[in-house]
Amino acid sequence: MNANEIIQHYAAMERDFQNWSFSEASLSGVDLSSADFSHANLNGANLSKANLSGGKLVWTDLNRANLSQANLSFVNLFHASLLWANLNGATLSGANLSSARLNYANLELVQLRETNLTEVDLEGALLTRADLTRANLFKAILKETDFTGANLDNAILRESNCEGAILRAASLRRVDLEKAQLQETILNEADLTKADLIAADLSHADLTNAILVQVSLELATLLNTDLSGANLEQASLFNANLEGAVLKRANLRNTDLRHANFKNTDFTGVIFSGSRVKGALFNDVVGLSDQQKQWLKENGALNIC
Repeated sequence: MNANEIIQHYAAMERDFQNWSFSEASLSGVDLSSADFSHANLNGANLSKANLSGGKLVWTDLNRANLSQANLSFVNLFHASLLWANLNGATLSGANLSSARLNYANLELVQLRETNLTEVDLEGALLTRADLTRANLFKAILKETDFTGANLDNAILRESNCEGAILRAASLRRVDLEKAQLQETILNEADLTKADLIAADLSHADLTNAILVQVSLELATLLNTDLSGANLEQASLFNANLEGAVLKRANLRNTDLRHANFKNTDFTGVIFSGSRVKGALFNDVVGLSDQQKQWLKENGALNIC
């Protein structure tokens, strides 16, 4: 079926296009709101600036489709396949993308506010400057995904896999990253104020100059993590493992460091004022002044040499 036939059927009030094939169809700027394209083939179709709001695209093949600046608000894209698709500037606010596959898709500047992205696969996708405020990315696959400058405030990323993801200068205020996999993730200059990172794995991550004020990092793993210049004021690192971490010039004012493991950690230029350190392990650390060592011993830190 060609584009003209689709438009004619839609004008005749037909909305059911399930299982039809529209591969490579040119539907740029067309109004197809509330249409049902479930299980349809839209591989390589041009849907740029099209209005698909309120429609159904369940299990739909949209691989390599052009959806730039399209209106996909409140669309059901459950299990849809959008490999290598172009969604630059598209609006997907309130959409359902649970279990969808968007590997290597272009979602730059996309609107994903309050969108359901549970168990979505965004490996290698581009989401620079995207808006994911209050989006649900529970158990999402975000390996090597680029979120540079994106807004993920109040988003849910609990148990997500963000290994190697780029979140440089991203806003992650009050984000839920409990038990997330963040190994080798780039988070330099990111704002994680009041984020939940309980039991998260941030091994080998780059958190240089990151804002971690009032962050919950209890039981977190930060092996060899670079926290140079990070602001951890009023954060909780209770029972966290920071063996081999770099904390040069980090702000640890009023921070809970109790029972944390700092073996082989670099504390050059760190500020400890008001922090709690009882039971924290300081085996073979470097960068502490004699005055800091004395203060740590007096306040219950262990293995100070």
